[in-house]
Amino acid sequence: MIVMANVQQGSEPWFAMRRGRPTASNFKHILTAKKVELAAARWTYMDELIAECYHPELTTWTGNFWTDRGEELEPIARKEFTKVTGLEVSEIGFITRDDQIVGCSPDGLIAGADGEWIAGLEMKCPAPKTHVQYVREGVLPDAYKAQVHGSMAVTGLDVWHFFSYCPRMQPFHLIVKRDDYTERLSNALDAFLIEYAQVRADVIPKLTLPE
Repeated sequence: MIVMANVQQGSEPWFAMRRGRPTASNFKHILTAKKVELAAARWTYMDELIAECYHPELTTWTGNFWTDRGEELEPIARKEFTKVTGLEVSEIGFITRDDQIVGCSPDGLIAGADGEWIAGLEMKCPAPKTHVQYVREGVLPDAYKAQVHGSMAVTGLDVWHFFSYCPRMQPFHLIVKRDDYTERLSNALDAFLIEYAQVRADVIPKLTLPE
């Protein structure tokens, strides 16, 4: 994996790095969580990836109340994660596979005693009722299954921590390990990239204005 630690998530350089690249937060559009098959939504996702190369000013996510709240709580959640687990987290801007095509933006990476990366972190600061649901079900939510396993597929790491934080409640911490779904997702990414390359080769000449 190629780690770009010095770029700030949400900054212009960060958006530029992601532009046109499939990223883990959108892998749910490539492989379904339940049926574990290529998703029909992947074609719309290809359209989105191509379109953002022409209109990058329209790709900045402005968020809503809950995403704004999540950003405000993230530093607190990161400290709570360290308190609960005893693990120190390094903030990371962006990571790509060695092919520099697909990427992810984890909430952090965790190093072992030798300084090598051994695990990643995905944090959520959801609405209280959603946090209750996570605790009640006790499993990795389907909504984030592709993102978490996709981050392992991108980084090559075997462990990812899922951590949900909500004030005045016990946090929900789940250790997710590489499994068959991770490998299927990795294979699906490779298949997606072949289709994506073919679509780009066909569509971009039709979209590009003459000089």
